[in-house]
Amino acid sequence: MKVLPAILTVASCFRLSAAEVKLEKVPEGGVQPQVAVQADGAVHLVYLKEQKDGADIRYTRRPAGGSGWEPSITVNSVPKSAVATGTIRGAQLALGRGGRAHVVWNGSSTSGDYSTAPVLYARLSDDGKSFTPQQNLLGDTRNLDGGASIAATEKGEVFVVWHAAPMKASKESDRKVYLCRSTDDGKSFSPAKPAPDVPGGVCACCSLKAFTAADGSLLTLYRNASAVDQRDMTLLTSSDGGVTFKIRGIHPWSVAACPMSSAAIISGPAALRAAWETDAEVYTSLLTEKAEPVAVSKGKARHPSMAVNARGETLVAWSIGTGWKRGGELGWVVLDSAGKPTEQRGTAPGVPVWGHTAAFALQDGNFVILH
Repeated sequence: MKVLPAILTVASCFRLSAAEVKLEKVPEGGVQPQVAVQADGAVHLVYLKEQKDGADIRYTRRPAGGSGWEPSITVNSVPKSAVATGTIRGAQLALGRGGRAHVVWNGSSTSGDYSTAPVLYARLSDDGKSFTPQQNLLGDTRNLDGGASIAATEKGEVFVVWHAAPMKASKESDRKVYLCRSTDDGKSFSPAKPAPDVPGGVCACCSLKAFTAADGSLLTLYRNASAVDQRDMTLLTSSDGGVTFKIRGIHPWSVAACPMSSAAIISGPAALRAAWETDAEVYTSLLTEKAEPVAVSKGKARHPSMAVNARGETLVAWSIGTGWKRGGELGWVVLDSAGKPTEQRGTAPGVPVWGHTAAFALQDGNFVILH
């Protein structure tokens, strides 16, 4: 693999015969980037900017065809109310009607009582220059722990999804997937309710990932913990706005521990694709009934991110060797349009403590990995 010269010491490029893969640092030295791309190619980005005793969420965008980020603005209306510790509790981003940014994150606990940590939400104001005051959607749930997620549609629907325990419950087997729904672009939300007919048992310190498909279906990928020694990746699908759900196992993992994992979902030309960690390897698969998971990583890999370009090629990126208070490297591989791993893969240093990657495709078919 040919390594190209570094660009301004914060970005480097790696090229083979397929798409170019460019590495960029998150603006302001931020961590835990999350991106969403509009249909016109504009890229939206949120990340955490760590402070001495908390973190702020910063938002910016890169116009379609642009090479730089606009000046960042702060999402959270209460300073330092985001959590970087643990890597999986940071901000999640979704684009709704007209490309409006919607953000959800785990809030700081009150007086060290972690059971009170809130699910916080804010949306981009109509003028695009600020965010609405943050609001807590936790409702009658407690022990948030693993990160919340968010999804939105062009119809003005916004779904905030998280896992927590009901009031007066604390066991991992009691945990359920909860959601709130908005039908007015996030101006108001329904009360928090558990996903109906979904058994209890969710891996407490693993985040989940919500995503809306082109047909409006809501998908949620989470790590099941219905048994003490099982941490199976599980998919929930709702085609009626969260009224009913279908549940399906995606990948088993027999382990009697919480891996503090995260997952990713993207929309490709053929079908939705997911990526997740199982036993220190990153796997990916189309979210179709007969699709088989494929291991794509090398090394101790976790926290995948993905992007797909106009040619149908998919970039899968991940962190290598990161852990509690420990940074590491990043790795990646490009899948061809049939979803098969190519020889275009690489590793590089630069994932900071509590950091992970985010990926997006440029209009020319090349890829960017933020770290």
